[in-house]
Amino acid sequence: MKAYPISTTRDYYRGKDARKREKASEFNRVATKVESYINNDLRDKPTDEIYQYLSYAIARELREDSDLVHRAVSSIDGGHNGATIFKGDYEKAISKLR
Repeated sequence: MKAYPISTTRDYYRGKDARKREKASEFNRVATKVESYINNDLRDKPTDEIYQYLSYAIARELREDSDLVHRAVSSIDGGHNGATIFKGDYEKAISKLR
């Protein structure tokens, strides 16, 4: 589980292969959109809460390739289907689940 604000990893390939550079650039573009989407969505939500974001729903909302979105979302906390993010105090957020 990651804390708000989140960040996604980027692909820093800088080799000679033009195709690999293009793929890295495309992934970085999508990763930036995913990061902005989640952080902007959480900005106005209540604190001390836990939120879940599913890769397929983000891909549909952003109209982006689901594989690239899944890769970006997985980089947030390594989840298989999405990411779980808490905003505010972790202990208070967890206690609300009980």
